[in-house]
Amino acid sequence: MEPPTWDYVQDVALKIAPGSEIVSAGRTGFLSVDPQNNVVWTDYQGRTTKVAQDDWQYTHTTGHGAVSDVVALGNTPYIQTFSKITLRDMATGATTLIDLTKYGYRYAGTVEGWVVATKKAALGEEVHVLGLQGGGTLTDRTVTGLPTDGTEFEMEAGAPGKALLRYARGVSGTGLHGYEVVDLAAAKVVPTRGMVSHLSSNAALSATHMASIGSVNYGDEKIYLSVTETRADNPKAWSTRLPGSYMPTMGLVGDWVMYGNRGRVREGSSPDELAIRAVPAGGGTARKVMDHATSSAPTPDGDLLVMGGTVAQGEGLYRVSAKAGGGAPTVELVAGTGQPTKVTLLGSDVSNTARLDQRRWHPRWHLSRRNVSMTITLRHNASGKRAEYHLVPDQGGENWDGWVDLNWDGLVNVRGRDEAAPNGAYTWELTAAPRNGIGPALHQKGSFTVERKPAAHDYTDNGSPDVIVRDRAGKLSLEDTAHDPLNPHSHKRRIVVGGGWNIYDQVVAVGDVAGASHGDVVARDSAGVLWLYLGKGDGSFDKPLKVGAGWNAYDAITGGSDLNGDGRGDLLARDRSGVLWLYQGTGNWRAPFAPRKKIGGGWGSYDNITAVGDVAGASAGDVVARDRSGVLWLYLGKGDGTFDGRVQIGAGWGGYRQLIGIGDSNADGRADLLVSGPDNGTYVYHGTGNWQAPFARPELAGITTSDETLA
Repeated sequence: MEPPTWDYVQDVALKIAPGSEIVSAGRTGFLSVDPQNNVVWTDYQGRTTKVAQDDWQYTHTTGHGAVSDVVALGNTPYIQTFSKITLRDMATGATTLIDLTKYGYRYAGTVEGWVVATKKAALGEEVHVLGLQGGGTLTDRTVTGLPTDGTEFEMEAGAPGKALLRYARGVSGTGLHGYEVVDLAAAKVVPTRGMVSHLSSNAALSATHMASIGSVNYGDEKIYLSVTETRADNPKAWSTRLPGSYMPTMGLVGDWVMYGNRGRVREGSSPDELAIRAVPAGGGTARKVMDHATSSAPTPDGDLLVMGGTVAQGEGLYRVSAKAGGGAPTVELVAGTGQPTKVTLLGSDVSNTARLDQRRWHPRWHLSRRNVSMTITLRHNASGKRAEYHLVPDQGGENWDGWVDLNWDGLVNVRGRDEAAPNGAYTWELTAAPRNGIGPALHQKGSFTVERKPAAHDYTDNGSPDVIVRDRAGKLSLEDTAHDPLNPHSHKRRIVVGGGWNIYDQVVAVGDVAGASHGDVVARDSAGVLWLYLGKGDGSFDKPLKVGAGWNAYDAITGGSDLNGDGRGDLLARDRSGVLWLYQGTGNWRAPFAPRKKIGGGWGSYDNITAVGDVAGASAGDVVARDRSGVLWLYLGKGDGTFDGRVQIGAGWGGYRQLIGIGDSNADGRADLLVSGPDNGTYVYHGTGNWQAPFARPELAGITTSDETLA
């Protein structure tokens, strides 16, 4: 058993809770919100402070402040309804309260120590900047330079000393938006070229540029990235279409624009869909900088903190910085979640032994993410026989806990047909390929062993009984009766043992009498000599060994049932005077049977005697005998080679040509009886464990016998 482990380690000092999002960044630390909506400040020494509890994971917002150690905290869990704003400087501990209820303002956001709010005006809306100036006096100034008919003002982004406002232009509800940059210290609009878009879903601001992602014309489904310099004199503008953009995220780093679809590593269908790229602000070749991202926030020095992941370093918070000399931005892991971005095996619970005669084998593997195409292959080392399973873990939904389970039914596939897996050493191989293409496929291997208790009539070492079939030409075959509870009769496979068996007038499956774990066979030739064929466990037999002569004194021989409880098969033989004799298996192939013991007379009234194994619930082997009127009788074994008085099972059994005790054919722990009818069909009577009604109703066995003999 391998205990579950978490074996992915990130070489980074700071930690951040998995599933967190970045909210804002200052000079001494950053603000994040975890999956439980706890708003947490983390300084760059690793100290954390919970500052608020929101009702949602708000990202891409300036509601809690931007580009500063000053965090804006409201009087409700809903940023949209903040009316009393506490500005808390996380570096110094100083706080300032700004009560918007005094003015009837609507909160828009905070940049550094400046609170931006709006108020309805005669022609549209006013935008106000509130904050401390000079000797700590709270000031309230109306922003000048905004369009007089502008409405629905929202703060989209912040940069040191500046805020980017988005507002509705023209008739409200048309979807046409304009953007203006506000100098917060002066409370006035910075003269720029401005931007206009419809249905914008993201915007960014830096010291030199502003950018947005959205459509250009109303009703246009085409999405564009638009970038404009914020300088007043001859600002340059550039735009490019973004095919496949549906949930954009973006940011500005120096003269580069970062953009991509916002998504977690478990989402998406291709690496291009979630890749975060950087492109020069004036146009050029885009370069991938991260494999995916979910949120970002600008820093006071012009960098960008991005929550996401890279295959090389895993999941966490990254700093994206402008490279000296104008090269593509660099990426550095700041705080790790401890989770990998590539598909990783975090642990496993795989039993070293599969005891398929007791239960299905149930291995488990703990994966780092679920959006994978997963193949598990089980291979028998000696024969190469294998079973292959294709699993889709992400069908588990949001409640999926990372574990992938296999409930192996013990079948392998050979040339398109299922059969019971042989005992022995196996290798398991797991391949998990990310369905969104992020990172390489995971490959893992391990080993296990299939073990079962030796089973009567098992000549192929796979735990299921094999029926011996001999045709008129003397060809001997084995019919595997591997059991699948969902489809009991579909897994039949015939193995040809060889020819020349027509020299024998009786062939009997006798079970293990010679000490190995595999079933053996005895055969009597026309001269009355009994021969032993030792089973190899692969469907073949060793060369015959002479047991002895004189066996033509018997007119019925049956075997395969342990009658004395020593774990070895025994042989019953009836002489022509009707006396039944017991030959106990010794476990010694040189002398496989002990001297015979007399069981008793009167057995001549039966036309069939079958050692059927334990069908009645005790630990000893039982015998069924059919009289010449077609009535079947049960003799319960006592476990010492003798039997209790007979019990009538029922009449009507005279129509069956052959009765064979084949052992446990349905893996329920009880022996079964196989019969062949005049229609050449075969049926199985499963043992019930109840001596008063030892057999269940017959089921079709699916073995076609023609005029062949079975054993």
